[in-house]
Amino acid sequence: MAAKKESVEISDQATEAITDAGEKIANTIGTVFTDERMEFIKDLFFQLKGPLKRILAMFIVFLCVGAFFSIQIVEFFKSLLPEGIMLVAFSPVEVFFSIIWVVIAFAAVFTFPLILVELLRFISPALYDNERKLLTRVFPISLFLFIVGAIFGVSIMAFFGLIFFADFGVTYGIQNLWSLGGLINTMAMVAIGFGIAFQLPIIVTFLVKQKIVELAQFKAVRLHIIVALLIISAVLTPPDIISQILMAVPLYLLFEGTLLYLKVSNKDKEV
Repeated sequence: MAAKKESVEISDQATEAITDAGEKIANTIGTVFTDERMEFIKDLFFQLKGPLKRILAMFIVFLCVGAFFSIQIVEFFKSLLPEGIMLVAFSPVEVFFSIIWVVIAFAAVFTFPLILVELLRFISPALYDNERKLLTRVFPISLFLFIVGAIFGVSIMAFFGLIFFADFGVTYGIQNLWSLGGLINTMAMVAIGFGIAFQLPIIVTFLVKQKIVELAQFKAVRLHIIVALLIISAVLTPPDIISQILMAVPLYLLFEGTLLYLKVSNKDKEV
């Protein structure tokens, strides 16, 4: 009887603890999701409904396009492989999921510009005229630099990086059998890394225009910038000197070109 009584008491205590926890969670939810905040969330969702529909529709369209040309896309990646390298599957479902990933990545890449456009439209009413004009000018330049950087990065990886890694494996007597998923992930990381790195002119221009850093300060630390670019190149490229130089030189030219543009634009304002 004593054991049964003790079991009932423990059960009652557990019930009370659960009830208290439920009340605390309900109070927390009530504090976070007030009527005003819920109204704001509903209004936000209503405003985003149109852009989200357009983005989803475009994504589905490119999913279908990617699925239709999936064989050609895979053949393109296979064409990047050094001689003697084969793509293999390490599990029964790897090829299936790799193709799905290829199609999704294809759709995401081609839908991304629309996402940026819709984002720009959404925040545009909250911006001042000068900020809106600045974003309108910067957006296409930034997108162009990202695409150029991504193509440049994939080209370097295709012509130098993959060959380096294939030869590196042979040096240690390891046979190169690469998976399609691994190849795509590597290319995607390189493309994104180079695309971001090529945003350097946008970053420098923003820092100077907002007077966070003076143009003369960038000139004074030019050598430090060169070292930083070499480090970035070493991180984003295969560990061979050719690939690193091929990335560091364009980045440095972009940096110097940006400084020249800022110098000329400042002179025009003074005149």
